[in-house]
Amino acid sequence: MLLLVALFCLYKTYAQAPGVAYNRFQYKRYKWKVLPVGAFRVYYPQGYDSLASFTSVQLPLIAEKVKKEMGVPVKATPNIILYPAIDQLYTSNIGLKGEGHLPFPTIYLKGSRVTLAFDGSYEHFRTQLAGAWARLCWEEQFQNDLEEQALSRRQLMPAWFREGAIVYFARGWRLVDEDNWLSLQGGRQDWEQLSAAHPEQAGQAFCYFLSRRYRPDAARQLVFQLRKGKSLSRAVRLVAKRPLDTLTQQCLRFYRERMDTTLSATDTLRDQLLQAHKGSKLQRLLYSADGKQVAYVTEKEHKRRLYITSITELQQLQQSKSVQRYLLPPWMEDHEADPYPLLHWSEADKQWYAVQPEQGWVQVKRYGAGGALIDRHKLYGVDGVSAILGWSRDQWLMAAYRKAKSDIVVYNAASLRFSPLTDDPEDNTEPAWDAGRTQLLYRSGYPSDSLYHADSITKPYGIYSKTITGIKGSAKQADRLLWRDTAYVSFHDPQGLAGNTIRLQQSTTGSLQDDTLSPGQYPAAVPGNRIRPWLRDYLADKRRQDSLAALERQWKKDEESSFLGGVLKGKDSKGAASRQRDSLLRALAYTPAKVRPYVLQLYSAYFSARINNDYYINRMQPYQGYLGSFKFPEVGAMVNGGFSDLFENHHFNIGYRMPAGTEGSDFFFRYENTAKRLDWHVLFFRKVESLQPDAQRDWKDEQGRPYPQMAKVKTHYYELGVQYPLHYDWSIGFTAAARRDRTVFLASDRYSLNFEALQQWWSINTFTVSANKLHALSPFLYKGWDARLLTDVMVSTGKQATLLYATALRFSYHQPLYRDINFVLRGNVGHSGGQSQVLYNFGGVDNNIVPRTDTTVRFKQEAPYAFQTLVTPFRGYRQNSLYGGSYVLFNADLYIPLFSRLIPLRTGFSALNNLQLGLFTDFAATARKQDHLPAAPTHLQSFGCSARTILVGYPIRFDLAWPQQGFSAQPVWYLSFKF
Repeated sequence: MLLLVALFCLYKTYAQAPGVAYNRFQYKRYKWKVLPVGAFRVYYPQGYDSLASFTSVQLPLIAEKVKKEMGVPVKATPNIILYPAIDQLYTSNIGLKGEGHLPFPTIYLKGSRVTLAFDGSYEHFRTQLAGAWARLCWEEQFQNDLEEQALSRRQLMPAWFREGAIVYFARGWRLVDEDNWLSLQGGRQDWEQLSAAHPEQAGQAFCYFLSRRYRPDAARQLVFQLRKGKSLSRAVRLVAKRPLDTLTQQCLRFYRERMDTTLSATDTLRDQLLQAHKGSKLQRLLYSADGKQVAYVTEKEHKRRLYITSITELQQLQQSKSVQRYLLPPWMEDHEADPYPLLHWSEADKQWYAVQPEQGWVQVKRYGAGGALIDRHKLYGVDGVSAILGWSRDQWLMAAYRKAKSDIVVYNAASLRFSPLTDDPEDNTEPAWDAGRTQLLYRSGYPSDSLYHADSITKPYGIYSKTITGIKGSAKQADRLLWRDTAYVSFHDPQGLAGNTIRLQQSTTGSLQDDTLSPGQYPAAVPGNRIRPWLRDYLADKRRQDSLAALERQWKKDEESSFLGGVLKGKDSKGAASRQRDSLLRALAYTPAKVRPYVLQLYSAYFSARINNDYYINRMQPYQGYLGSFKFPEVGAMVNGGFSDLFENHHFNIGYRMPAGTEGSDFFFRYENTAKRLDWHVLFFRKVESLQPDAQRDWKDEQGRPYPQMAKVKTHYYELGVQYPLHYDWSIGFTAAARRDRTVFLASDRYSLNFEALQQWWSINTFTVSANKLHALSPFLYKGWDARLLTDVMVSTGKQATLLYATALRFSYHQPLYRDINFVLRGNVGHSGGQSQVLYNFGGVDNNIVPRTDTTVRFKQEAPYAFQTLVTPFRGYRQNSLYGGSYVLFNADLYIPLFSRLIPLRTGFSALNNLQLGLFTDFAATARKQDHLPAAPTHLQSFGCSARTILVGYPIRFDLAWPQQGFSAQPVWYLSFKF
């Protein structure tokens, strides 16, 4: 047995920080297709072939660029899963079982899955693809290695560098990135504050700073050092020859010197709103045409709220109420990719328009000037909307997308019909019109690629115009390019003005700024002293690259003209290489013949071989079948695993506990279906365990003969359950179970040879209401609260038929205090009744390795109890110290992560990095029928200290508690497999 325990202790099974599982809502069901090519597989809904085609053409080029930037390729064959819109991705079950807070695009190394969503722009979607591929490459390097997880080297890398480096490898450092970063530095000058509030931007800015001041490939060199297991501080010292603190200060000075002090002051109302809504982020701010009304959207704790008020009320600091909420998925790390709710002030009808998806459909709500809801309209047949303008009272101009195709349309709210003004496969966004409403203005284009074939689409991005003679037939009118984007100059948000002029945003100087131009008129030349530093760097890089390219072309020309080069490479080696590359790209490109319908594809969700003592279904044990005792699970070797399909709609779990000593084996199988909103599961469980002999136990059979000492309990359990989500973190559930317990007395002598076994059948019906408002802050530390209400109705058959009920309410509240010091308050209330009761026992903790029981306490056979359970945690006392048919339990814990932020010490040992010290106090009270139970106190309390950490992949916790008598009493210690 000791050898078996040692083997399982040494087996590499590493603990992960448990995520908070949230509910999902399947409003729409898609028929999925798969495009299998050699380097990747693309999964997409039927009818979205254009999205799959774009992915197959662009992804090889993106993979080549990311490999060049990072220096490492993607190892696995990824499964790219495409969703029609961001709100449809929220309904996916992928990641349902809790992966912590996830970024977007999202990577799941289990199953090599990447999830993306179309937002109406192929320009944005290509950026998503690049970010997803860079993140997949990063995750494979730093999270897929078991040794890395065991040593917790991931914690050695600050989140700001990890997130920023991924974005930097995906898209570099763009003009808009620098503008955003410079705007963030205005209010905060400390690197720690900046990187904590804006980790992605901080890491991206740091990588660009290193490339300008030290070496162009500094970020790639840092990744090389981090892959070798070095900390970020050590890696930057090796690459830049400077300590990390010095480099971060240099980085701040570097960008402060690049600030444009001539820029106009920011909107003071924005600062005022942020002050009024402390802790919130201002997501959108819009004024009415006369400037008297304002609508704004704030974001806080995964909720966006829309406020509509007047400037006068804001100046008087009157707190307005939100008129609309938009719930964001709490499992997502950030929601920058989600544009909703969209806002628009319609001067035609003096109303506010708000657009957001609700229950699977995009809805438009109209509000009056004071925020009163006027009406709402559901938009059928569209996946999403990127812009809305008021055309007339019941007609709206929108940039909408459907089937991965975005167009400018006019929607008639009375007839519920869409009339397209554009009808082509390119991006058509940011609509507007001129003063006379005869010219439609919009941004259009389509990303180019190096694979040209019959179905290739190419269109330069820029501002286009189209003559509108009437709504019908306008889609067939040809458009005209007014301003074309160049390498660093882009044009956005056109607005038609009187006098044949157009107001728009352009980036000639290197930053986006408003300008007024006539059609075809390009911005005036910019003086040298007004050119932004970013643009100077960009132009210098282009000149250097062009000179290097010219040298390379000359070198290749000289080599091809040489006799030796012709002998070694042949006359047409360059053409042959180009044709080979084109053939590889064509092999990966979409064709209808390659598409297959999706069939159930399983992957290994998890596999665990370890020692544990989990309860599974046996937390509530039959009182008669266990002869009045509560059997704590023994420590044993457990092997379990799970399989799921790629979309996590079907889950298969199986487990087996090996028999050890006198204990029997455990086996369970569980199938769960989450394909629809109503989730259901079936479960079979078999358990065999031995009862402890007790010579003082006075339990007899019907003939008055004492039961033999040696006995085993065999349990067969069958369960059918359903769960219905009400909210992301609220759900109700019901389970119906049949349980058969058979107590077999072992034939250890002639007396026990023919003893009849005890047998009971139970019907157990459980109704649950669950709420989970927890948000993970760091591994095993949370903020928020969760609660669960359970009501059980149990009926037994046979000679001792009985009916009883039991209800329990469990509540916990987690509050961070200072530097990850966390206060946790738990409450647990339970009551049982009916023809029998449940005996609630106290004294111990879950997953206790060395259970401590007061063996002098014995419960009578005639006591009116049908089940017995151990209520935990209640420390400072042995089991059987407190008991009854109703109870109240309170726990207060204070956890101090010693080497997280309190003492900034990081090592390669996870047990030291994850060490948390704690203080606690427990209080419990019970009510019982005194005539059937031994005398005991009605309430007890205790206090003590604890320590918890991760040791060789196992969560280990040590508690030392004193009873209410104080330090003069003997303390009780507990060692458990529980964090």
